[in-house]
Amino acid sequence: MERQIRANTMKKVSFEEECHSFLRNSHYWATLKYPKNFDPLIEHSSFLRSYLELIEDITFYDQFRFIDLEGKEFFRAERVENDSIKISVLQNKNHQPYVKAGLQLKRNQIYLSQISLNKENGEIEKPHKPVIRTVAPIFDNEQNQLGLVVINFKMKKILDQIKSIVEDKNVYLLDEDFRVISSNTIKEDLPYESGNKNSTIDGILNTKAITHNRDSAFVENGHIWSQQSINLNGATFTFGSISNLPTEIVTPSSWIMALEIPSKLVEAELQPVFESLLTFNIISIIGLFVFSHTYQKKKLEKEHFYKELESKNILLTRSKEQLEENNIEVKKINNSLEIRNKQLSDFNYLISHNLRSPVTSMSVVVEMIRKEKNPEILNQLLPKLDQVANSITNLTKDINEYVSILDNKEIKLSNINLTDLIEEVKHEFTETLLDDSDFEVLLKLDDWNQITFSKFYLQSILQNFVSNAIKYKREEVDSYILFESAIEDNHKVLYVRDNGIGLNLNRHGDNVFKLYKRFHRNISGKGMGLFLIKSQLEALNATISIDSEEGVGTTFKIKF
Repeated sequence: MERQIRANTMKKVSFEEECHSFLRNSHYWATLKYPKNFDPLIEHSSFLRSYLELIEDITFYDQFRFIDLEGKEFFRAERVENDSIKISVLQNKNHQPYVKAGLQLKRNQIYLSQISLNKENGEIEKPHKPVIRTVAPIFDNEQNQLGLVVINFKMKKILDQIKSIVEDKNVYLLDEDFRVISSNTIKEDLPYESGNKNSTIDGILNTKAITHNRDSAFVENGHIWSQQSINLNGATFTFGSISNLPTEIVTPSSWIMALEIPSKLVEAELQPVFESLLTFNIISIIGLFVFSHTYQKKKLEKEHFYKELESKNILLTRSKEQLEENNIEVKKINNSLEIRNKQLSDFNYLISHNLRSPVTSMSVVVEMIRKEKNPEILNQLLPKLDQVANSITNLTKDINEYVSILDNKEIKLSNINLTDLIEEVKHEFTETLLDDSDFEVLLKLDDWNQITFSKFYLQSILQNFVSNAIKYKREEVDSYILFESAIEDNHKVLYVRDNGIGLNLNRHGDNVFKLYKRFHRNISGKGMGLFLIKSQLEALNATISIDSEEGVGTTFKIKF
């Protein structure tokens, strides 16, 4: 009985660990931060693609689905080959018990279903495929529930391991209704689902003494039984969660792991004892030898089991580390792709936007030259025209360089003198080009003046800042824009301040850097400038924030 209990315990622990593995997988998907209005088939297909490539190699995944709050699938992937996953036709699952139970789950709860044969369109799939399902709620990055993640895990291999014979014993896995899920005494798993009426505790086991109420070992009709209950409902685990909040398991299932020594085996073991008292001593010696051998064998098996367990833990740790490395690499690749797409989509606009100011300035100067009759003023305007022409020439070179950047798939960095670049940008605007302008560009670059950055991006950023400061200046004050450098937390910081009309951050703060967002209807513009500034800064790992007050001015902070 003691050996039998140990063998039964090993099978029970193995089964529980497989269930925990499934729950850990589901917990991983439940804790991902999904995009708002998550659409994995179209808009957010790239978000999910890398994860699907990973689970293609996790062969115990059979089906992977996202289900909305009405019970309808909005993503469905099925395994078609041992290492292949395909996207399948969506189905309505609102009538399924596991979906109904999943929609009742709270955050940090996971539903674990009964073990059953997989059905498609109400029919049992052939060949028979035993599965177990996990269900967990999923949320977007604003903590709104999107629906459920439902995973079907293959159980065939696990059930085969459970019903492997231990020393000629019979093994049974029973459900909460004492129906046989799997056993070495029958060929098929879950026979009651395929119409076998003799699949219950008395139909196959010929005993009614097994119960869910206790773990025990007992003798009945010459058979030796060992039973252990498996009940995960209400159990809590942390699963290595970052928040360390416990996750509760919700399941309608409770199982029994039962091992049987048949009476024939018992009789065969005891028969030599009763044949003759004359052979008692010999039998005792043989029995001692057999016991010693069996004990050593069990000890070796136990050591081997724990070595395998330790090896699996090591492999799991390595797999986790590899998965984390892969996730980091995927994030880097996604970030690079996003940057690349922004570069391509912004290219046409960047050309027209950055050429507009110097071309306008040239038109103004040419018009002034055409109308001016005074030779002295003409002599003053001609150098201005030359400065604008040089700015256009330099900008054309930078655009050609930007085209080369797109072709080379990388952003060229150079050491930039910020004072020189700001002076160059000043010459592109009529308001800062002429000496008698009522708008000033002020510099306070004492802490640093050199920066390694993309000259094309930085020039575009400065153009947008100056253009906005001019466009949104207050008429009743002497207007200016101030560029001030600083060092904060070992990072170079550039403050860009103006005393313009400012804006209401309580009202517009969430949309300041979004595309096509404008906040002053009486002033023309497309709402592209701040979006481009943020995109170009983030392409090189810089960040930008804003502080503004209506009627006072605006301050931007760039952290390189």
